[in-house]
Amino acid sequence: MTEATPGLRNARCTTGLLILCVLCGTSTALVQTAGAQNETPHSQATPNEVVLASAGQAKIPVRVREHADPQIVEAATELAEQLSRISGASFRVETITPPATANTPGIVVGLVGDVQDVPFDVTLPAQSGSPDQYLLRTTADGLYLLGTTAEAVQCAVWDLLHRLGYRQYFLTDTWEVVPQTSHLTVAVNVVEQPDFVTRQAPRGAPWSDTQLWNRWRKRNRMNASFSLSTGHAYGGIVRRNRETFEQHPEYFALVDGQRRNGANAKFCISNAGLRELVVADAVRQIKADPQRDSLSVDPSDGGGWCECQACAAMGSVSDRAVTLANETATAINSLGAGEKYVGMYAYNDHSPPPSIEVHPHVVISVATAFIRGGYSVEELVSGWQRQGATLGIRDYHDVFAWSHDLPRKARGGNLDYLTRTVAYFYDHGARFMNSENMDSWGANGLGYWLTPQMLWDVDNTQRVDTLVDDFLDRAFGAARKPMGEFYRLLNRDHDAVRSHQDVVARMYRRLAEARELNEDAAVDARLDDLILYTRYLELYGQYRSADGPPRQQAFEQVWRHAYRMRDRMMLSTVALCDRDRFRDSRVQVPEDPSDWQSSEPFTAAEIAEILSAGIAANEPTVLDFAAKRYSEDLVPASGLGLSPVPPGRYDPRGRGRQQVFTWLAEDQREVRLDVTGGLIAHYRDRGNVRFWLYSPKEATLEAVDEDRSVPPDGQPRQVVLSSPYSGLHRLEWNDGSDMTRVVLPKDLPVTIRSTLEDPMRLSGRWDLYFYVPRGTKVVGGYTDSTRGRLLGGDNQVVFDFGTMPAAGYFSVPVPEGQDRSFWKFSNSRGRRMLMTVPPYLAPSVESLLLPREVVQADR
Repeated sequence: MTEATPGLRNARCTTGLLILCVLCGTSTALVQTAGAQNETPHSQATPNEVVLASAGQAKIPVRVREHADPQIVEAATELAEQLSRISGASFRVETITPPATANTPGIVVGLVGDVQDVPFDVTLPAQSGSPDQYLLRTTADGLYLLGTTAEAVQCAVWDLLHRLGYRQYFLTDTWEVVPQTSHLTVAVNVVEQPDFVTRQAPRGAPWSDTQLWNRWRKRNRMNASFSLSTGHAYGGIVRRNRETFEQHPEYFALVDGQRRNGANAKFCISNAGLRELVVADAVRQIKADPQRDSLSVDPSDGGGWCECQACAAMGSVSDRAVTLANETATAINSLGAGEKYVGMYAYNDHSPPPSIEVHPHVVISVATAFIRGGYSVEELVSGWQRQGATLGIRDYHDVFAWSHDLPRKARGGNLDYLTRTVAYFYDHGARFMNSENMDSWGANGLGYWLTPQMLWDVDNTQRVDTLVDDFLDRAFGAARKPMGEFYRLLNRDHDAVRSHQDVVARMYRRLAEARELNEDAAVDARLDDLILYTRYLELYGQYRSADGPPRQQAFEQVWRHAYRMRDRMMLSTVALCDRDRFRDSRVQVPEDPSDWQSSEPFTAAEIAEILSAGIAANEPTVLDFAAKRYSEDLVPASGLGLSPVPPGRYDPRGRGRQQVFTWLAEDQREVRLDVTGGLIAHYRDRGNVRFWLYSPKEATLEAVDEDRSVPPDGQPRQVVLSSPYSGLHRLEWNDGSDMTRVVLPKDLPVTIRSTLEDPMRLSGRWDLYFYVPRGTKVVGGYTDSTRGRLLGGDNQVVFDFGTMPAAGYFSVPVPEGQDRSFWKFSNSRGRRMLMTVPPYLAPSVESLLLPREVVQADR
């Protein structure tokens, strides 16, 4: 496996004699005990079973060394409390003081090496990655929880409780699961170590309930003895050295001829005095706190980098930021205080990989959003790794302005995204994780709980189904089946395009089914949380579809409801009520919102009425057509022999990833494109426009040609892509979400595919044709806009999307004689995804490509 740094290498659970399979899915291994004289090979393979409690009586106490670290004492105390709750017995905490020994019967909690007279040799594997290791081991009359750090001991305690069935799924007490058994036994012999050294994902918004979040993190083994500092740091450096900066304004960046010293000011890093100041500041911080693991020199947020000639000569923005980080890392590691690390993001203007090497004690946390230079996340990971950086990840599991706490919107609730990316980041060398997220436990709670399980043991990305079953069984009991469908809708149903009302309707119905099956008060409390969250979604949909005064009234209802349920932590109430307010200029919150603020608890009758009324008011979508799949083996529609149609239109400008299909005749081997990149001047930092040309005849499936020559400068250029093949080709391009104009030659077909899984990406107004095969009875699909009309084979209006109450599924009967003809979306906006006819659109018959089987059948 790839090493991260000399001091922080890969973290994996130690492999030895496998003795126990547990639901949490962590790797388990036998602690090596070669010097233990009183144990047989059989006892090594089969751990001793020890009785902790029976018939309401604790059989052994919890024992902790005298003068132990306060965190360890706290962990031992919490263990005793939780064992008492599980068994009904009263567990006491005893202090191990001389001449008492650790081999006195008991549950021993402490540091490896601090606890004497352990009845077996403790030989932990050499540390490789996280400094936090622990063992859990039962003997004939005792249980040992020993860790290399206080944080490891805490993780050991909650690991043991997890193995006994305890769970803290979400933040509040409602989502705590405490198993009940009067006869409590355990047999275990394992060593554990986390895969990711730090696991701050999710970590809560800055305004979150810190006490609840800290409790949840601890109970899900997110504690770590190593602390990585990575946040924006330039502002703090200025504040700690304000007098020096006032004397030396030349230390600030030169922007538009002036030295800028505002809140997000950058530095003139080419200035040797500035670099000496930053290094000296770092040295002072380490000397003041020699136990500190790291400090950050991440630049301040936003732009405003220095424009002086000396800085330009240093290279890219990333080169400058890395130069400062490298010098800082060198200085703090020469103090003799142990290995120290410098944290920095790969973010915004300093996200592109540098051209210079990165000091091995600089940890670069690659941001998965706000990327500049036209790079993908994968390219950033590999690029920074090539320059020697120790890697971390800065993810965005939920940003309220992006999701508004809606389901199926944020990464934190997308189980496919989480399982794929956690494994990918680990396999490519990342060992540190932090993520921005909200208090959106209604939408993303399941993903939030799964994330630390996967960060502790990356193999859990392959066991997600088992972990989800654990959640459903323990959190919902007899109601697990409908709640499984509920959470599939929220967290795994991302490929199915559903209207907002359809999602709400289905959520209400699954909750009602769960209510009918359940007789457990604890489960009822969890269902109450989710019913109130679903009501928020219902109110949100009403608000977003309203205009004028009704919009303000509907927003007030959303606000009032969210505030009243704030203690349940299902919603990002602070973001909604005090900060973001949906960024909607058409609604207002009173300067004194006290009239909107109610802390009155929801009654059982109110919640029951919300559920029944929600079902009555929201009907799930029932499709009156059957979707049909077509092949991607496309050929020209001209083979149908149908008459030409008046040309349609579409805006050749687009943002982000785009694709079209085209066709090269036997005597053609080139695609000539007229391209203008950088149509949005504000986004001209996304890098050059990248083009790829693919042919299904290419056995490697790689692009047959590519081009990255067009800069985002607003100037027209020509791109020529070549292919050794004739026939079908797919053309893709990506401009990093800037705006680019791409025009193909008039003699080449241009076809756009639009399916639920891969919808069209057009901007502006458009008029495009599609083909209705022989025998088609219904033209059905999904629209995310109510703009435009549908014209039948006789060029007459057969459907007006403006008559739809909201975006969603549409179904249009095919009049007699209008199959085997071209239909047209006219004066349209947004996206149309076709489900009963070939999902291919073009501005003319000459431009349209269709599945080969359709052309052959209807020729």
